[in-house]
Amino acid sequence: MNDRIVLIENKNKEKLFETWQLFLLITAITMLVYFAFQKFIMTQEVYYSLYGSQLEEHRINDIISLTQKFQLWGLLATPILIWLRIAFVAFLVQLPFMIKFIEVPFKEIFRIITIALFLLLLSVVIRFYYLYFQPIENITSDLLTFTPLAITNLLDKNNYSDLVFSFLSKINLFELLWGVVIYIGLLKTKKLEKIDYALIVFGVWIGILVLTFAFNIFIGTLL
Repeated sequence: MNDRIVLIENKNKEKLFETWQLFLLITAITMLVYFAFQKFIMTQEVYYSLYGSQLEEHRINDIISLTQKFQLWGLLATPILIWLRIAFVAFLVQLPFMIKFIEVPFKEIFRIITIALFLLLLSVVIRFYYLYFQPIENITSDLLTFTPLAITNLLDKNNYSDLVFSFLSKINLFELLWGVVIYIGLLKTKKLEKIDYALIVFGVWIGILVLTFAFNIFIGTLL
């Protein structure tokens, strides 16, 4: 009887998808969207529409040619970049546990972050379809920065700098759901109080925003 109970419990604990399978799925979808974006959104007509009034035709063709050369490298680097992204966020989440000398396996947190990443990926997919159904003449540099269900959709971009507007675009429903998924995943570890998990998620989210903001400022100084 006891053996049967243990067997049932083990079956219930089996994962529908392994972490590596989720990672491969995220990678495949990301690469597909990246390819589709370059193929159907950033067409030659769109480049001419964006830069036609600023650059000469041969300069625009040079930009298109250079972009196409980097596309293959971008696709090849996608798995590594996604892994680094998940691992970095997982490290930030695990850091408070390490400070408190609380043991939580890194692979467990890595899985939580991997699952949560699907919410951010959903935002990317929705953005692609939104741009896909736009007429070419409607695609502007401002429209290309569109973030689905973000607070910036209610604001006038002319009242904000590019960096501030980019920062505000991170306040959106998908980022919120990303945090909720991580919070729920951490709850299952049963290592801390609920408020502690909420503070960890919020702290990591703020930390990522600050690092992204600082990186954009740094890149801006080089251009």
